[in-house]
Amino acid sequence: MTFTIATAADAGYFPLLQDLVNSIRDKAQGRDVPLSVLDVGLRPDQLAWLAGQRANVVAPGWDVEFPGMERTPPVLRAQVSRPFLRKHFPGYDAYLWIDADAWVQDWAVLDLYLSVAQRGDLAIAAEIDRAYKRHYKRPKILGWTLTHKCYREAFGWRIAERYGRNPMLNVGVFALRADAPHWETWIRLLTQVLQRTRFVFVEQIALNYGVFALGLPANILPAYCNWMVGDAAPAYDDAGRCLVEPFAPYAKIGIVHLAGADQKTKEFTLVTLGGGSIRTTLRYGQVLRHVGGHAMSRATSAITSPPHP
Repeated sequence: MTFTIATAADAGYFPLLQDLVNSIRDKAQGRDVPLSVLDVGLRPDQLAWLAGQRANVVAPGWDVEFPGMERTPPVLRAQVSRPFLRKHFPGYDAYLWIDADAWVQDWAVLDLYLSVAQRGDLAIAAEIDRAYKRHYKRPKILGWTLTHKCYREAFGWRIAERYGRNPMLNVGVFALRADAPHWETWIRLLTQVLQRTRFVFVEQIALNYGVFALGLPANILPAYCNWMVGDAAPAYDDAGRCLVEPFAPYAKIGIVHLAGADQKTKEFTLVTLGGGSIRTTLRYGQVLRHVGGHAMSRATSAITSPPHP
C-alpha cells in the first residue's frame, strides 16, 4: 500500500514543520517516505529547505466556497484543505496526516495507523486518557464543554446536546485509505458547517459528526498514538531514552503533539522512571538531542535550551 505523510504550515509554523520532517527523516523507515506539504504562507527559503527534503509542496486555494471567504486568513486553508488531500496529492493508496506541531518518536505507531486504515477504517485517537487533566476538573455548567461548544456552533443546540459529551477525535493525526467513503462525507459536512460558521475546529467537528452521528467506521487508537502534552506531561524513561506515558505500564509515546499556543515553548518538568526529574521543552531535537543523548542519574537533573523562535 502506497502512502504519503501530509501536513501543512505557514512561515510562523515552519520551525515546527522542520521538527516534524526531521523526526521522520531521522528514522530509517522515514528516509524515503513521500512527504506532502500544504503551503499556506511559506517563504521562498523555507520552500527551498522542503525541496531539499524531497517534499511535494502544494499551495491550495479555497477548496470550499463560503461567506466571508475573501476576508478569512489564509492559514485556515490548512483546515479546509484537509479533506481534499486526494485532490492536492493524488496517486496514493492511503494518507497519513500529522499536524506540523507534532513529531514522531516511535515509527511503530505510524505502522499502526496505516494498518488500521488499510482495513478501511479511519485511524484516529481520541482526546481521552487516564492521565489527561481535563477529566479531573470541575464539571462545566450544564455540561457545556469545548466539545459541546464546537457541536453547538457547527450544527446547533440539538446536535450539541446529543453529541457534546462524546470524546473529541483529534484530527491532528489520522490515517485514511484513498477509497474510503469518509472523504466525500467529510467534504459535504465541512461545506455545510462553513456556510454557518468559521472557527479553528471546523474540519475536526465535521469529521467527529460523521463518525458519531453518521456511523463512518473508525478505530479509536490509544492516546499514546497522539499524545496531547497540554493535557498531561509525559514521563521520561532513562533506560529507553524516550518519552512515555506518565502511568504504568509506561507505554512509549508514538507521536508527541504540542497542540495549543503555550505548549510549543513551555518548559515541562518530567518525572523520570529512574527516580529523578528533568526540565525541558518538548520540541523535537531538544528532547532527543539534549535529553535522549544523555543517560540520566537518579538525582534530579535540569536540562534547558532556548526554544526556536
